[in-house]
Amino acid sequence: MLLGFVTTVAGNLTLIGSVANIIVAEKAADAHELGFFEYLRFGLVSTLVVLAVCVPALVLLARAIGT
Repeated sequence: MLLGFVTTVAGNLTLIGSVANIIVAEKAADAHELGFFEYLRFGLVSTLVVLAVCVPALVLLARAIGT
């Protein structure tokens, strides 16, 4: 479960981190070209927010169930 969480969060960090990111960027290329660093500006912020919220929640959950 932890591996799934980490790969999902890390995949949202960069444009090439997830196949879904590449597909959406290719579909939107006609309207707006999205570069690696332009995506990184938003991907980094969203990744940090998710980590700031979810890591403490996962730690509390792990303590509650005793693992």
